[in-house]
Amino acid sequence: MSSLTRIVPWSQQLVCEVLLPGELAVDLTAGRGRDTLAMARVVGAEGQVVAFDLQSAALEQTSELLQNHGFVVHVWPADKIMPRRAGVFLVQACHSTIGKLLKTPARAIMANLGYLPGADPLQVTRPETTIAALQQSLGLLAPGSRLAVTAYPSHPGGQEEGALVDKLLCSLPGDQWKVLSLRAANISQAPCLLVAERIS
Repeated sequence: MSSLTRIVPWSQQLVCEVLLPGELAVDLTAGRGRDTLAMARVVGAEGQVVAFDLQSAALEQTSELLQNHGFVVHVWPADKIMPRRAGVFLVQACHSTIGKLLKTPARAIMANLGYLPGADPLQVTRPETTIAALQQSLGLLAPGSRLAVTAYPSHPGGQEEGALVDKLLCSLPGDQWKVLSLRAANISQAPCLLVAERIS
């Protein structure tokens, strides 16, 4: 696939360009760990990355990838508030619990919706928990921070999920947020990237 229409690298670039060493970043859907790794590389040893996923296989893949790149990975309990502490933390929990675990502002939050590649395609992110997670995430962002969401319409429920994400982010007030929508306009069932930046 042409680099022009590869959405995930665009997502990582648009998030990582606002991150600085030592800051807090969140991956709402750890998956295979690529977004987690991209943010961990930017925030560095003094920064913090928190990654959520319900599937143990996803967290295992994420942990292996991060450790292979020299990062120390910690597993954090899903029922305990996350302190502001340097390192990469994996949480086996639904992303809709972000508001219970995190109480400090994040500089960048990412979500790559759908299912874990190579795993059961019926184990997918759900519209109701995704919207809850995104609403809470918006509340954690300070001015200059960004939320990036990649949605895939091709899996069961994906079209509905993507439409709800689009509705949520595109309805944000323009005096407080800038929202970018990016997709391959002439490719059927192409994923869509939505990025919201808080400006006030």
